[in-house]
Amino acid sequence: MFTFLVRLFALIGFLIVGGIVTGVWLFWRSAPSLPDTIVLELDFERPMTEAAGGGLDSLIGHSDATLRDVLDAVERGRTDPRVKGLVARFGGDTMGFAQAQEIRAAIDRFRATGRFAIAYADSFGEGGAGNRSYMLASAFDEVWLQPLGIVSLTGLSAQIPFARAALDEVGVRPQFQQREEYKSFAEMLTRSDFTPAHREMMESLIGDLTGQIADAVARSRRMAVAEVRGLIDRAPLMDREALAARLIDRIGYRDEAVAEAVRRSGGAELVDMLDYLAIAGPVHAEGPTIALIHAVGTISRGSDEREGLAPLNATAERLVGALEEAAEDSTVVAVILRIDSGGGSVAASESIRRAVVKLRETGKPLVVSMGDTAASGGYWIAMNADRILASPATFTGSIGVVAGKVSGAALSQRLGVNWGVVEVGRNAGMWSPARPFNESHEERLTAMIDASYQAFLDKVAEARRLSPEQVHDAARGRVWTGTQALRLGLVDELGDQERAIAIARELAKLAPDAPVTLTPFPPPKSTLDELLDLASGRGDLIQGARALAALKPLIDMARPLLAALNAEPRMVMTPTGLR
Repeated sequence: MFTFLVRLFALIGFLIVGGIVTGVWLFWRSAPSLPDTIVLELDFERPMTEAAGGGLDSLIGHSDATLRDVLDAVERGRTDPRVKGLVARFGGDTMGFAQAQEIRAAIDRFRATGRFAIAYADSFGEGGAGNRSYMLASAFDEVWLQPLGIVSLTGLSAQIPFARAALDEVGVRPQFQQREEYKSFAEMLTRSDFTPAHREMMESLIGDLTGQIADAVARSRRMAVAEVRGLIDRAPLMDREALAARLIDRIGYRDEAVAEAVRRSGGAELVDMLDYLAIAGPVHAEGPTIALIHAVGTISRGSDEREGLAPLNATAERLVGALEEAAEDSTVVAVILRIDSGGGSVAASESIRRAVVKLRETGKPLVVSMGDTAASGGYWIAMNADRILASPATFTGSIGVVAGKVSGAALSQRLGVNWGVVEVGRNAGMWSPARPFNESHEERLTAMIDASYQAFLDKVAEARRLSPEQVHDAARGRVWTGTQALRLGLVDELGDQERAIAIARELAKLAPDAPVTLTPFPPPKSTLDELLDLASGRGDLIQGARALAALKPLIDMARPLLAALNAEPRMVMTPTGLR
């Protein structure tokens, strides 16, 4: 009873504060308007996510821009007569390769209307790489760099930790099986360095991505590809070196870049991208509904509940529910499944794939748009789509399975811990970390992993209309870029979200220029719903969520090692460790 009263009063307090904040916000927004002439301001140093959070995020000022926000603002701006140009701030590599490529395409369309685009950075990477940041900035018609800044167009590096020696030192024994030689996820635990197959795959990925960077920069800066590759070998370049090499157009400060943008616009006002979008509205906001469903993060069988400010997760419960809701909604004419996932649970991936098949049986087309990663389980949930689009830099494929566990039996002995065991069933203790697999356990593990892998191969062959030989050549656990996957028949086309919308419109038998409403499924939770979750104990405290957000980079680095401790057969992509 006491706990209930505490939560009740906490809720009342939250609602009062929330009401005051909302009232002030509504008063401020009561008569939204935009200047007669506008220069859009984009900040690519600000965090950017794939999918939107709930209402509580924005209430406490913790709302990050989404990729869709950026695309909508640029797309809306290129047809808005008030918008004369844009100026964008850059820094380090805060976005993925595929995200950078999608925004590049949007900037190209924006500039094709005669509008200008100015990029500014105090440094393109400082103490780190700036490859993706500069690749995107090079699509602008002017690139500015602050005095003493650098262009860290250094090329790519893959750094993957191999922990076998450390595990041996403490008496922990990893036992994993993989299908096949390129499915190297567990090798972080089982080996001390790259295998020949793992190294070959990484060299192929880095080589292809480096080529994409060089080609993009050369095209935008009107340089030869060989010249750009030579500059990559010389980088990082200091301000004067970058200017002499024609990688930048001017050395100057941010206020000077902004002043130049205002001058070129004829005296327009600077408007933040999110403020502009809040008033002007998204670009796809009328006409028949195309459902946009995000599958972001590790695929799991877990609950749909989001805790506090945690991002959306690719849980089977949420994604199956969203697909079923879109299938039943009479206003939905097509679905875009946006995937940014390196995989996860076999069972959860199959549940989501089945929901994709059932939705298509209703006659509604489903188009997959791949983000930075749609590999392993991420590819499993994509393969039955009507059409699959990837960005050139998307990581996809990784058609394979890995399973196993780590045993701490030797460590227990060192610590003087003896495990008493009572069990019934030959394999009852199979997944226990207190002892290694025995011969019977290994036999069952082999049977499970072989069945999962064969099912993967068979389903890809059927869905993509490929021969067993073609599928095997594309599989073997190997990760491919989108460009490579297109040649193998794993994807249908290279394209961004705007192209995915155009294809969805076409498959829904709408006119090529027909307006459509792009609607997230399921819609993000409202502020009130999240406050109620918080009061009921299902959400984290705001301070705790912010602390976790601050620790996110460390958590992301540790996630592959932590996930490898799960004994369940998994379809997960090999970490690339790209820097």
